[in-house]
Amino acid sequence: MNIHLTDARILIVDDQTANIEILENLLLIKGYKNIWATTDPREVLPIVKNFNPDLLLLDLMMPHLSGYDIMEQLKEDVLATRLMPILVLTADATPEAKKKALTEGASDFLTKPFDLAEVDLRIKNLLLNVYLMDQLRNQNHLLEEKVAERTAALSQMNRELVIAKERLEGNIKAIQLQNNMFREIGWIQSHVVRAPLARLMGAIAVLQMENATETDRGEMIDIILTSAKELDLVIRDISEKSHLAKILDEENAGQLSAPA
Repeated sequence: MNIHLTDARILIVDDQTANIEILENLLLIKGYKNIWATTDPREVLPIVKNFNPDLLLLDLMMPHLSGYDIMEQLKEDVLATRLMPILVLTADATPEAKKKALTEGASDFLTKPFDLAEVDLRIKNLLLNVYLMDQLRNQNHLLEEKVAERTAALSQMNRELVIAKERLEGNIKAIQLQNNMFREIGWIQSHVVRAPLARLMGAIAVLQMENATETDRGEMIDIILTSAKELDLVIRDISEKSHLAKILDEENAGQLSAPA
């Protein structure tokens, strides 16, 4: 017999001590180790909560509380949250008793006097169902844990992808800004510098002429000074934009090489 079944906790409830002794002896012979018995049905609910049985062997006709009353209590308080099969063992062999017992929550039904071989087989079958259900719950729990782990991993991967996407978009914007600056620098060099430089060179050429008058020289010097100031401002502007473009380039390089 499976070691898991012989470790099962079994509660016997019968107002006749002789019936309890017969069942206890059968269970001990078959290797069951955890057996609890009571002749008082009023003790069943607290015993169930304390002993937490895997199987209940229950008589129907008892003083104070019937087996039906006990099943009703268990249905409301215990069976709503856990699996605990109930094997009814009773002297009432009527179809009405069997139907009512199964309706109230019994898992199986046997009549007294006991056929011990049949009792043994019914107990094994019921405990096997409990064992298989426990295995199924454990497998479901493991599956839920794996699904939760996989979901967490996918969520982390998604967060990393979002961060990488934001970083890439930032790099693209920075590169676009840098390219705009380079284009602006190129335009300044090819257009803005040309005009004052041309005036400056023209003024110098006039100053080099032998027939230039003093008035011409004075005007050319003013042109040279004005053009030089314009060139100075343009060069400063180019220098600032070049410096900013270099900073952006270094930041982009750092972001691209940074770990995700």
